[in-house]
Amino acid sequence: MKIAFFTNAFPMMSEAFIANSAAALVQAGHSVDIFGIGNVDATGLSVPEVAPLHLEDSTTNIRWPDARAERWRKLPGTLKNVVARHGAGSVFRLQPNIYRRTFMDLSAIYQAAQLPANGDYDIIHCQFAPLAEHVIKHRRAGFLSGRLVVNFRGYDISELVTAHGEHLYDHIWPEAAAFISNSDYFRQRAIAIGCPEDRISVVGSGMRLESFPFQPVSEASSGDIRFLMVGRLIERKGFHIALAALARYSQASGRGIHVDIVGDGPMRAELEQLARDCRMDEAVTLHGAQSHTAIADFIRQCDVFIAPSMTCAKGSQDGPVNTLKEAMAIGRPVIGTRHGGISELVIDGETGLLCEEGNVDALEHAINRILGMQASWPQMLAKAREVVETTYALSRTTDDLIGVYNSILEPSSPTPGDFAGLSKEAA
Repeated sequence: MKIAFFTNAFPMMSEAFIANSAAALVQAGHSVDIFGIGNVDATGLSVPEVAPLHLEDSTTNIRWPDARAERWRKLPGTLKNVVARHGAGSVFRLQPNIYRRTFMDLSAIYQAAQLPANGDYDIIHCQFAPLAEHVIKHRRAGFLSGRLVVNFRGYDISELVTAHGEHLYDHIWPEAAAFISNSDYFRQRAIAIGCPEDRISVVGSGMRLESFPFQPVSEASSGDIRFLMVGRLIERKGFHIALAALARYSQASGRGIHVDIVGDGPMRAELEQLARDCRMDEAVTLHGAQSHTAIADFIRQCDVFIAPSMTCAKGSQDGPVNTLKEAMAIGRPVIGTRHGGISELVIDGETGLLCEEGNVDALEHAINRILGMQASWPQMLAKAREVVETTYALSRTTDDLIGVYNSILEPSSPTPGDFAGLSKEAA
């Protein structure tokens, strides 16, 4: 198959699942071109195992000036690039009635100038739902062709829907041949706002289990207990709740603790201040963003992994947290919250513990509970590894993804436009 991935930028440190998926498809004999159309900088590859495949050779990160005046200044040269790449008649395909707002802000023209001369694909896979608007318009204009697959991963089916309303994706329903969510929780949310139930499948974000060999811990450290949290430093990750709960646990139990936080983001200064306020500034270390290899090392050094995700004020939610899978794969006891897709990954009392999201008391109780059941850790950690192997091994998720692709390439499957009349046009 000839496949195109559309994402915001590639590679991104926090999106190892996209690099893993693209590499697995290439290794399975398919070709994959990757287009970053979010007008943002790539942050780097976090999966060293992918580097030998040189995915950057088939990657195009499309950029255009942020300032509107600069876009207009560079427009003549950009139109020349459109003609050079797609032929003299291509400028007439850049029609306002097709592109609408993306024509008016000129982003569609800059994107067209950097799309391939041969944009014919078997599969066009939008890794995040908001990007489908751009792809659909380029397909209508003839710059791209292929069966469209749209992924829902978290913020796109939670925060964006909260902000813009349940009709946000009405224009996508009749255009895509298939939809994918990374959890049944988000599948049900998509169906609730209009996604056709018979066209959406659950395909988890795959992981390279060989990078996370099973090395279970038998008991907590006799000295300071090491806790680990990994993710963007944003409200949705709930790290501020966890710091408060850990401070309470340490003070009530008298146990020394150390907390490693891996990741970066806008809440860094707030978390540092919170650690000082809780008199834990010497016990808390913020390490910034790290590679997957480094994250695996942090997991091996910890006693307990915490994923305290919560629904943020803007409505954003998490799917099954990838670093939570990694901790379960390596063999560390985990605490998650009853939030988004986490409950599909962590089975309370069997593969880890769950507690109410956004609740300091509930999380403190879970910390006490997990440390009080160390005799059960061997069985719990073995079961957690089994769940990850069964559901999220990259070979499994790649087979599932290829199955979705093949199902919409069958001669009897509907073609784009067969679902017309179900919804409104994009703005």
